[in-house]
Amino acid sequence: MFGTFDAIWRELVAAGAVTADEYLRMTLPQYYNTVAELRAPLEDEEGPVHRAGLRLEHLETRVVGCPFAAAFRRDGDVDAFARSYIPTLRSWSQSTFFGALDPSRPEQERRRIIDDFYGTYAERVRRAPEGHGMDYVHAYMTIARVRAAI
Repeated sequence: MFGTFDAIWRELVAAGAVTADEYLRMTLPQYYNTVAELRAPLEDEEGPVHRAGLRLEHLETRVVGCPFAAAFRRDGDVDAFARSYIPTLRSWSQSTFFGALDPSRPEQERRRIIDDFYGTYAERVRRAPEGHGMDYVHAYMTIARVRAAI
């Protein structure tokens, strides 16, 4: 997904539809905690979380496969895959991409660029659906509260 985002935006820069500065502003501000970072506040005996009595009993990560790709593998409907997958991506990424476009551009032009971007992505899904999907890695934590040490 991130690779496809990048490839399409680079193509738009190469075509002159988006400037290099706009491309650079299209950074998605995401950070994924490591398992060690998830554990840290619960295991730091001097920290406020531990002192409040919270203890980590269990932590594991699991990959949850993309539900849209799974539906495609079950039913083979590539159009349904594109129609469900692209709006989900758009729901959390569009504001970043739209906000990166120069505000001196007319709003209608910015909206057209965004629509073209997601339209291009949808066509890529239709042409090669096996190469697309958005798997999730979830951390499952069991946390218990014991008598606070404070």
